[in-house]
Amino acid sequence: MSTANGGWWLENRDDRELFASELEAAVQILTVLPGAGSSYTQTGVSGVRRLYVRKLTCHIYYTFDDNEVIVRAFWGARRERGPALR
Repeated sequence: MSTANGGWWLENRDDRELFASELEAAVQILTVLPGAGSSYTQTGVSGVRRLYVRKLTCHIYYTFDDNEVIVRAFWGARRERGPALR
């Protein structure tokens, strides 16, 4: 998982508990409903979806199958582009 935003958040924000709780809640959603995010086709990786984490103003980019959810990146929603995924 790309930690570009996660590392920045932890170094530059005071509310680390908010970060942890919101990220945990988003991962729980993906665990139960992996199709909850929207399709993201602006990458060469097949099946990428993204889930918006409102309080963090970030997206979690991920793929999933019958056995697992793979978080590919955690990326600021305000950026002009998405992450480079492989």
